[in-house]
Amino acid sequence: MNILPWIQAARINTLVASVVPVVSSIVILPQSISVNIWLLLLTLIAAITIQIVTNYINDLYDFLKGADTNRVGPVRMLQSGKISEPQMKRAIFILFILGILFGIPLAIKGGWIIVIIGLSSFLFAYLYTAGPFALAYNGLGDVFVFIYFGLIAVSGSYYLQTEQISVSCIYLGISIGCKNVLLLLINNIRDYKSDLNCSKNTLIVKHGLFFGKAYAITVLVISYVSVFFLSISISNNAIFYITLVSVPLSVNIIINVLYRESKHLNPVLGKVVCLLILDCILLYIGRLL
Repeated sequence: MNILPWIQAARINTLVASVVPVVSSIVILPQSISVNIWLLLLTLIAAITIQIVTNYINDLYDFLKGADTNRVGPVRMLQSGKISEPQMKRAIFILFILGILFGIPLAIKGGWIIVIIGLSSFLFAYLYTAGPFALAYNGLGDVFVFIYFGLIAVSGSYYLQTEQISVSCIYLGISIGCKNVLLLLINNIRDYKSDLNCSKNTLIVKHGLFFGKAYAITVLVISYVSVFFLSISISNNAIFYITLVSVPLSVNIIINVLYRESKHLNPVLGKVVCLLILDCILLYIGRLL
């Protein structure tokens, strides 16, 4: 069995979208609480599993709906014939079972809140591109990404370590959620023409490229504003000031979004991934100062 197509279908380079919220949640833990490393690792595995399932389902249903025809982004595995439809369905089922197994210790620790988060994550991973009202095809993909790869990912990880939620979770979740939405936005700006042709009604298709580019600037600004409020909520101004180190990269991303289109936006997605990683590192540095 050739494992490379499965790695490509998992979109390894985008998995920071699920890793960063979990890892960053540790930054805002009260100093009186020690990090449970095993719990953190299980949370990471569960989060990554959910994202890979989401990516596999997305690959499957975009293929079935013809959305991957004439792609300007990376080649999808079903469209290229490297993975068959039955193989992908089996992989999704296996990962779902693994996700449940990894989630059992988390559910025992966190109770019904974590059970609801876990099951709803898998449900919306399916509804993202499948079902009669697929979120990604009706301009609601951004909402899913913001909530589940921002607010819930941060708050759920924090809750597992502390058995409580604080306002700092909300601010951090908003900041990271906005960056993950930016990833999706750039992807949708790039795919504007192909999405238009297959009736994939993303917000960019509904409202146009100008709206999409203005939207991208807005979410990035909100991301930094949220870090400002986060620094106030945990009484650590250093976190906000050190995060400003990433502003030049953010400006570079915005310039590229404003003046590039189609396949020329592919490298910009990598820059957003770098921004997510950099801001996570800066948060840790800020906490130490």
